[in-house]
Amino acid sequence: HGYRGYTSYASLDDLPIRDPSFADLKRHLDRHVALFAKEAGMDLGGRRLKLDSLWVNVMKPGGTHSGHLHPHSVVSGTFYVAVPPGSGALKLEDPRLPMLMAAPPREGTFVYAEPQAGTLFLWESWLRHEVMPHTGKGERVSVSFNYRW
Repeated sequence: HGYRGYTSYASLDDLPIRDPSFADLKRHLDRHVALFAKEAGMDLGGRRLKLDSLWVNVMKPGGTHSGHLHPHSVVSGTFYVAVPPGSGALKLEDPRLPMLMAAPPREGTFVYAEPQAGTLFLWESWLRHEVMPHTGKGERVSVSFNYRW
């Protein structure tokens, strides 16, 4: 409701069990997320991050996804399957923004990451982000996910 397109919103968190394509994707994600955690300096105490939820997004022209974060997760991300031109960047917000109060504007308050088919974006789950409006033609297809500790 109120979303131009379709999202399973983690309702099928067992997709890697149901479908071999998602199982392959999970294997790739596990490897990239482990490297991301290492590069980010996360001390996991010998444990590994575990895929917690995974959902499919199909965004139609005119669609957007307002600013949000992913509570109870450590690493979140999106793998882009189909990305028509103009289908909307991932907008990442400087986490200091709410604390800057009367500070003057600065460059880099927002980062706009333009995906392409085959792109994998990872970020720490506390990072506020949104999907800019899809002004192109055709559907943008992506798979989003969360990893927990």
